[in-house]
Amino acid sequence: MADRQFSDDDLRLYELLQQFLCLSDDTEHAGTLILVGPNGSIVGDVKLSALDIETATDALLGANIRRADAAEGLVPAEPLPELDSDDAGQVDAMVTALENIANGGQA
Repeated sequence: MADRQFSDDDLRLYELLQQFLCLSDDTEHAGTLILVGPNGSIVGDVKLSALDIETATDALLGANIRRADAAEGLVPAEPLPELDSDDAGQVDAMVTALENIANGGQA
């Protein structure tokens, strides 16, 4: 292994693996992440707890939102409509119906 030459891609993936390993010392096993390099070799694996998965997902979601916000050309085709009191009542009714369905009831 000492003779192995690491590519820049391998090193970036190894650094990503290290960040996952540093999420926590929780021993719960909710999933395993296996990082495979561009040439098909396994860079490494990490066992993640449910909290690790949630933390990583939240962090990546935040990064993706920031990246999308910073991207040029992502402008809504039309501005969002303004809600009046009638619309607000309809929205409240839809939210209540969805909550009822989520709780096992009828819409």
